[in-house]
Amino acid sequence: MSALPQPVEAPLLAQLRDIVGADGLLSEPAQVEAVTRTCIPFRALPSVVVYPTTAAQVQSIVRVAAAAGVPVWPLSTGKNWGYGERSACYEAGITMLLERMNRICHVDETLGYAVIEPGVTYKQLDDHLKTSGSRLWADCAGTTKYASVLGNALDKGRGLTPMADHFNSLCGMDVVLPDGSLVETGGGPAGNNTVRHTYKGAVGPALDGLFGQSNLGIVVKAGIWLMPAPEVFDFAAFEYKADPDRLGPFIDDLRELVMARAIRSHPHLANDFAMMCILSQYPHDLLAGRRHLSEAAAAQWRAQHGVARWTFGCGLYGSREEVRYQKRMIRKVLGRYGMVQFIGAAIRDDWYGRLVRTVAPLANRLLGKSPEFTEVMVPAINLFRGIPTDDFVRQAYFKSHANKPSQDIDPARDGCGFVWIGPVVPFTSEHVMKALALTRPVFEKYEFDFFVEVIIESPRSVIVLVGVFYDRHDAADAERARSWYQQARETYIEHGYPPYRATSMSMPHAMDANPAARELLATIKRALDPGNVIAPGRYGTPMR
Repeated sequence: MSALPQPVEAPLLAQLRDIVGADGLLSEPAQVEAVTRTCIPFRALPSVVVYPTTAAQVQSIVRVAAAAGVPVWPLSTGKNWGYGERSACYEAGITMLLERMNRICHVDETLGYAVIEPGVTYKQLDDHLKTSGSRLWADCAGTTKYASVLGNALDKGRGLTPMADHFNSLCGMDVVLPDGSLVETGGGPAGNNTVRHTYKGAVGPALDGLFGQSNLGIVVKAGIWLMPAPEVFDFAAFEYKADPDRLGPFIDDLRELVMARAIRSHPHLANDFAMMCILSQYPHDLLAGRRHLSEAAAAQWRAQHGVARWTFGCGLYGSREEVRYQKRMIRKVLGRYGMVQFIGAAIRDDWYGRLVRTVAPLANRLLGKSPEFTEVMVPAINLFRGIPTDDFVRQAYFKSHANKPSQDIDPARDGCGFVWIGPVVPFTSEHVMKALALTRPVFEKYEFDFFVEVIIESPRSVIVLVGVFYDRHDAADAERARSWYQQARETYIEHGYPPYRATSMSMPHAMDANPAARELLATIKRALDPGNVIAPGRYGTPMR
């Protein structure tokens, strides 16, 4: 196969149309361009987009593509905004969107899991659980409610509840392999394995891990574990008010709260700029000829909305006694560093909840906060009980548009430019402060505003999520964003902090820092996919 895939020829187009129907295929350049737009500073256009509706159609597409020597780039809904969306890491070929495979096949109320297809969105699953009267919650990411549950999990995306580790909540997959055959992971007898969605051990090597951040197969159905609604739920909002030089001790105390399970959710500790993206529009008038805000301008902007230098919220879960313990420990430890408020009652439908929602704007005004704090309060709390929202992805518009849209949100379609990178860092003050110190000079060099969230991955690791917003329609600005991303990535890897996800522009080099592991992965790829049909270059496998 050549370094770049060849355009799809007419005979293959006819075969694809026979498989998915005329309404399941796009080949006109304008249509293909419109549905594969991206927010990142990189673009690769496919030749054709197909929308299968069944596993059998996926198998047929893979077989005819393999026979024609044309690669297939599979995606669930393609709404991983800031990481590549629907853009492959190469030009031409077939992009396969699985969004029409959206069946919720089964929900097991007793054992707490669902079996779903890749087109099922966070909203669809949450709506199903609510309307069926389920006792279960499905964790969701802070991205759009129309993102794929399985797609996010397979790319190792993160959530917020105690079930935040989405990939490790998967259990038992149906996978189409590069030869078009279908395999069930989970060990045991095919078609009659009663524990494939409840037991991750299986017999022999666990195969599920082969298909996360992978191009070894296409997952067309999987089980995902859910959590029962707790007896009591509350929400803690924290604002860091201490001196900046106490941030290190704060990080260590925060780790101990997580280690002791006094914090059971996975909060995002957001810096002031990250919070302002949510609450405001970019203050272009404060730039004074600069490409990014000065310290004085940033402080002025921050003061206008009453934003602390660091902020996070977290859910509290368990019995009444357990939640009392969590509140006591959070108040005791975090109270040393700033203000803690317990505002979970704001989502209640009783008289007390209505009172809290009525009083909140007045209280926020007294605390010097803008009205936007109140507007995001309920959506923020709801995320920690598995209710998805589009409120926070609206931040993608804060610099490129005059206003954030209130509905029909699609930043890739609408020309927003932004890109994320999230190195994984040991959860100690030494490492977190070092990662922050490494990060700031890269922002300064390329003149971007410093956006960072410290995401609690576990009691032992955090993800230092950083990102930049740029003008996607300005080639020079896009190049500046690409250079920022490349240097940030190289810096983190050099210091032993590997990113937890890759963008489509960095995927071919995802394994370069570990040649032995890269060659092992390439060996497996060659054995399973000698024609390199499924997503060449995805997560470090060879492009040719």
